[in-house]
Amino acid sequence: MARVLLATIYNSYSIVASANRFSVDRIILLVDRTPNETMKESIKLIEASLGSVLKVDKVATDIYDIVGIAKQVVGLIDEIPQKDEIIVDVTSGRKPKSLALLFAAYARSKHIKKIVYVTEEDPKQIITLPKMNYTLNATQASILEITRKQIEATTVQVAQKLGYTKAIVYRNVRELLEISAIEKTGEELRLTDFGEILLL
Repeated sequence: MARVLLATIYNSYSIVASANRFSVDRIILLVDRTPNETMKESIKLIEASLGSVLKVDKVATDIYDIVGIAKQVVGLIDEIPQKDEIIVDVTSGRKPKSLALLFAAYARSKHIKKIVYVTEEDPKQIITLPKMNYTLNATQASILEITRKQIEATTVQVAQKLGYTKAIVYRNVRELLEISAIEKTGEELRLTDFGEILLL
């Protein structure tokens, strides 16, 4: 069994603190496709200080595409053997990327050991964040799939496609609206970014 640190990066302090605290065997850094000088220096520092004793991988991602980054990270998590422990560090890097990493961790919460945030004032203080997950019932998942495929679907059309009563579909649509997984304009339902993430 290996322990893997999956982290966003801008400064190196949180990566070094998490790697040491959790005795990781491997680090996967989510780097910008075009890293700036600060990020490049942080990567060099991590590779120089930790690269001789553990494996450091870099995965280039977008900066602001939360859904795209979350999908990419879910793919990374799915490639890590189930027996390995994954520590997720959301401290460093741009906030959309950190949120995408957090959402991906929620989407695969059963495979995540811990989600952490390292305080800047005291890198020894590592806060463990809740390991939440979100679950959909089968009807809700089907509604999201239909709205993903059919850009402008109405509740009546969804009920017809599923073969369910309108009452069942209305109740589930209302719950999906409440959590902002879909949005409604007039009678038309549209999938939100969060809805996309729920389907990961």
